[in-house]
Amino acid sequence: MKQQLLQKHTAVMVIFLLLLSISSTAQKKDVVIRISQDEKSVALSEFQTTIRLKNRAFKFLVMLENIKGVYVFASTRDSIYRFTETSPIRDFVYLPILEFKEDEFNQNKELNIGETGWSYWFYDTAAAWHPFNSKIVGLGNGRIVGTKSIKHFYDIADGNVIRIKEIRTPVYLFFIAVAEYDANGTPTKELLRRKLKIEWTDED
Repeated sequence: MKQQLLQKHTAVMVIFLLLLSISSTAQKKDVVIRISQDEKSVALSEFQTTIRLKNRAFKFLVMLENIKGVYVFASTRDSIYRFTETSPIRDFVYLPILEFKEDEFNQNKELNIGETGWSYWFYDTAAAWHPFNSKIVGLGNGRIVGTKSIKHFYDIADGNVIRIKEIRTPVYLFFIAVAEYDANGTPTKELLRRKLKIEWTDED
């Protein structure tokens, strides 16, 4: 009898641990960012990445896993780009109130650039819109891929549209994903960060 009870208890524990493992896996949070041009793409798998693009349209492909979005700082100045992998991020707790306005479903195909705020690229089934291209690809297990096509830049400071073929200076991007928020929606924990420097080439 004792042996049967022990076996039953062991079986229950095994099932519990298995379910716990499955639950933990299902709730894994991650963000993968790729940049694509001419059917070639590069993943921002390391903290710092420098790539060379032609002066024409390109795309960001963002995989969100059990997380709503990623904050994006873009500028022609390298101020925030100087932060290291462990530097405290200025105004981290204020990210939600520093969001630039984004076009619904990326209608204007723009990348906001500026020194005073962040774009927020998100996907939420409870929201009526999102800033990615209209088609979202679902991968299951809480994962989606959104595409952000870029045909020109929008300068927040002066309201000017800058065509890609006119830009010659590098563009610096800093991505932050938030792992946890408090009850008031204030970011409390960082999930990951990525840096990207885009240099331009006229080569075909």
